Amino acid sequence: MWFETLVREETGCAAYMIGCQRTGDCMVFDPTWDIEPYKKMAKKKKSKIKYVIDSHSHADHISGARRLAEAESAELMVPELIEVEYEATRLKHGDEIRMGGVGLRIVHVPGHRPEQINVLVIDYPRGEEPWAMLTADFVMVGDVARPDLAQGGVEGADMLYDTSIPRFLDLPEHVEVYPGHLAGST
Repeated sequence: MWFETLVREETGCAAYMIGCQRTGDCMVFDPTWDIEPYKKMAKKKKSKIKYVIDSHSHADHISGARRLAEAESAELMVPELIEVEYEATRLKHGDEIRMGGVGLRIVHVPGHRPEQINVLVIDYPRGEEPWAMLTADFVMVGDVARPDLAQGGVEGADMLYDTSIPRFLDLPEHVEVYPGHLAGST
């Protein structure tokens, strides 16, 4: 398995690429508008982009997911509850995507956005337990995301504390956390 973080320096938005060396397939999680870095990384890793996943509707940047999926003939995947009118595979809590020895398990984490999903990464040759979680805009360094941007603040906070945070805290302690935002801001 290979794992790469691609950061748009101007905004601190992080996208992730994960691939299986055996199958040559990879996925891109939360790509920003400029799709060239993802195409270059796939080429560098001798991989084909098979899946492009958007975790939620992004208000802080323009997603490149649809453009990248089209350019690479990849499968576009979005949360089950997202309100979009374009064609995409819908992902719900508990779904798993396999790329050879790599598993991507979907975790629904409402609160920041009602539809938001995260991805647990499993490297099956290493073991059955996840080793990383791609948290998009759910978990930040030292905090959780704002719950008042897509719904009332109390409603969003209730979803975060009743559903999302318990799912996050139930993970094994060794799971590495990869947020959707690093240093920088829009």
